Amino acid sequence: MSETTVAALAALVGGRVIGDGERRIAGIGDLRTAGPDRIGFVRNPSYAAVAATTGAGAVLLAESLTTPASQIVVADVDVAFAKVALHFHPLPQARVHEVHATAVVHAEAGLEPPVAVGPRAVLGRCRVGAGSVVMAGAVLGDGVVLGRDCVVHPNATLYPGVRLGDRVVLHAGAVVGSDGFGYVREGSTWLKVPQLGSVVLEDDVEIGAGTAIDRATIGLTRIGARTKIDNLCHIAHNCVLGTDCALAAGVMIAGSTSIGDRCVLGGAVGIGGHLKLVADVRVGGASVVLKDLLQAGEYMGHPVMEKLAWLRTMHGLHDFLAMREQFVEQRRADRKSDG
Repeated sequence: MSETTVAALAALVGGRVIGDGERRIAGIGDLRTAGPDRIGFVRNPSYAAVAATTGAGAVLLAESLTTPASQIVVADVDVAFAKVALHFHPLPQARVHEVHATAVVHAEAGLEPPVAVGPRAVLGRCRVGAGSVVMAGAVLGDGVVLGRDCVVHPNATLYPGVRLGDRVVLHAGAVVGSDGFGYVREGSTWLKVPQLGSVVLEDDVEIGAGTAIDRATIGLTRIGARTKIDNLCHIAHNCVLGTDCALAAGVMIAGSTSIGDRCVLGGAVGIGGHLKLVADVRVGGASVVLKDLLQAGEYMGHPVMEKLAWLRTMHGLHDFLAMREQFVEQRRADRKSDG
């Protein structure tokens, strides 16, 4: 944690200081409990009353208000908070070359100092870039390539031949390069189709805990730069995801599907195989996509449709059910009066 001044934090986030810019800040705090060496943030006006009595030394906000804290006024509080939080809590990075005594590292592994390798990690004939951290129990197979400043959290597994760019983060239990679900029917039994391709994760990709990304049958499964994938997702063989995508927890994408740049998929979205989603498609949570989405926009439902159409459909269904209930009640009343 690196102590700094309010003015320096304002420069970091492109903000304007109101109050004491030389006040020293040592970390993030909750406005309700923070002390004078902490910075809090106001995301919406409902926090104004808390900010007015806070003990925090500084506060991030979009509009100035009455508070004893120094203020940093910014255009986007969420973005500013992220930058300040990363200043005080940067991602793990190897500063000193250190391989734990219980780690198993192949003699032909290429580790570019400094690299940190944790307890009981297993590294085959792989290459690991400087600054990267491989935590306890992680496995890097033969032919794996990690770029610089990558973080592989405990028990994540990279199958042979997987390639990662720079600053890629894999969370605990993530599996990259497992076999795709490839089988053919021979009579009444299934015959395995060898999965001969690999997986590429481009720069600044982050993969959540327990997520699995399958290797291609032939060629590559590819995740574009800066794409973020949440926990417990599955990306099947030969899928291609563009840059700057965001996939919430539980997203499942079947094989050979292409997702364009900047797409956003809500939690538990399911997408069929051999489909195409163009850039800037947003799909609401729990939707099921069984057709190409060839126009940018917002979609929702099962089967998926344009979001406004889905909302109208749900509203119409609600009205229909209400009318049906009224009809049934009227029939009961008529029968009773006919006695």
